[in-house]
Amino acid sequence: MTAVSKHLRRRRVERHCAAAVRAVGGRPNAEFRQQRLFLGGQPVNLSTPYLAVDSDNDAITNIRGRTDAMALRLAHCDLELHTSLTPEDEIGRIVFDILEQLRTEALVASTFVGVRANMQASFERWCWQCRVDSLTDSELGELIYGITHIVRSRLIQTVTDPIVEGVLEHVRFTLAPLIGHDLVKLKAHLHNQRAYSEFALNIANTISSLVAGGAGADDSNRASISRIRLAMPPVDDRDDRYVDGGAGAGGFDTADVFGEPYQVFTTEFDREITGEKLYGLSQREPLRRRLDELIKAQAFSVPRLAQRLQQLFAVSHLAGWDFGEDDGFIDGRRLSQLVSNPQNHRIFKKGKSAPHCDTALTFLIDTSGSMKSQRFETVAVLVDIYTRALELAGVKTEVLGFTTDGWSGGRSIKAWRKAGSPETPGRMNDRLHVVYKEADASWRRSRLGMAAMLNTTHYREGLDGEAVQWACERLALRNESRKCLVMISDGAPMDSGTSQCNGEAYLHQHLLRVIDRWERRADFDIAAIGIDLDMELFFRNAVSLDLTGTLGQRAFTALDALFGRRRSRVV
Repeated sequence: MTAVSKHLRRRRVERHCAAAVRAVGGRPNAEFRQQRLFLGGQPVNLSTPYLAVDSDNDAITNIRGRTDAMALRLAHCDLELHTSLTPEDEIGRIVFDILEQLRTEALVASTFVGVRANMQASFERWCWQCRVDSLTDSELGELIYGITHIVRSRLIQTVTDPIVEGVLEHVRFTLAPLIGHDLVKLKAHLHNQRAYSEFALNIANTISSLVAGGAGADDSNRASISRIRLAMPPVDDRDDRYVDGGAGAGGFDTADVFGEPYQVFTTEFDREITGEKLYGLSQREPLRRRLDELIKAQAFSVPRLAQRLQQLFAVSHLAGWDFGEDDGFIDGRRLSQLVSNPQNHRIFKKGKSAPHCDTALTFLIDTSGSMKSQRFETVAVLVDIYTRALELAGVKTEVLGFTTDGWSGGRSIKAWRKAGSPETPGRMNDRLHVVYKEADASWRRSRLGMAAMLNTTHYREGLDGEAVQWACERLALRNESRKCLVMISDGAPMDSGTSQCNGEAYLHQHLLRVIDRWERRADFDIAAIGIDLDMELFFRNAVSLDLTGTLGQRAFTALDALFGRRRSRVV
């Protein structure tokens, strides 16, 4: 399995885990990415050893068990209180976090049989891994392993493994005189986090003092923590998913990738061009005739589609009044009629509502080499029909495309080699962004520019993350109250020059972070249409289409599926 395939599989698993975390934890703003838990866009700092997730190697049950345990932390723990009480030293922090995690797991409802089974399976896997990694060979490892089992056996489930019992015998003998009183009090205060934390802190400080007083403790403990991954990945202000360095020189997003900022080696060769300027008029006119023929073959009613799209995107607004009604708002001008004729009840007025679309929608089309099959024609037909229908419905539409200006790095990689081939240079190709139709231009005025989609000469490679960032920044400048982006793609980001210099997953990670940032904007609806690909690997809102042959009804209900969840509102 390639690194890209592993990444896509891991992202699919993480999406399922995130849904479970939100359901069990009761927190709709929870997310699980990069093997870490986030709440409202902020990382949740977890130091419990057995919550470290390796989704590349672990079985699904083990991953679910650990994410279920994280969900219980969200459900039953006051995170701010826990953070304020956490000891500053690393060992005390780990022990205190373990004890709080065990408290939340002990509060799981008896009806959550599956959650209990998942957590037990993942915990047993951790126990086995600890023995494989020789955790108990060090004093710190033995104490961490021991206190985890001792407290868990009191709060959740008694230890039945004879191998574990053998390890615990020595730890119990060491700790019993020191923490016995605090240990007994833990279970009595399961439902009171603050009271429970008082005794958990005593235990954490006691173990921290024991380790600190051991001979050669520092070197041994550092080695132990490093070897068995006692703590979750460190969380700081430069989180690998939410750091926003803004737009760089080329308007690109600088979110971190594997702990390093997303970089562009050079923007010297980047281009943004309109469809009219991409090819000459003599080339675009026959392409437009070809596109019109393909559209005619669909035998699809654009006005009927426009009517449905208006219902999808329109909001009702007051367009005037009907007077002389039997009920409604009193019309002051007709009160004299009531005085002169008490039987006249037609003194009311009612508001007349009319649909109004205050929406801007951008189609962002992948024009990489993989689209050179018959897909590119079908996509051009689909987008052209949608654009006409949306214009009739009153929706402002923009059609953009993205590719690269060269193959295998283009002129950028030559400049990189000339500069001495520095390590991890970042994006390594010449970016090409195409504006086939601007939002304020009518379809009729842009029809020849949109015909450029049928010329595949410029279809090369894909820098998807920068394209999404570019399209969203253009949308953000619009005055419409609702902003929608629909990305149409048949594959994941791919640029051979960038992958060669930075690793296969470099562009994938950047795309995920860019999408996540814009999906969190309340005024943005980000969605995708996948062509022979499940775009849910990247987007929360996505549909897949089979565009072989004539376009079917499903193709022309794609926007309904993507944006129909939002109800109309009255303005």
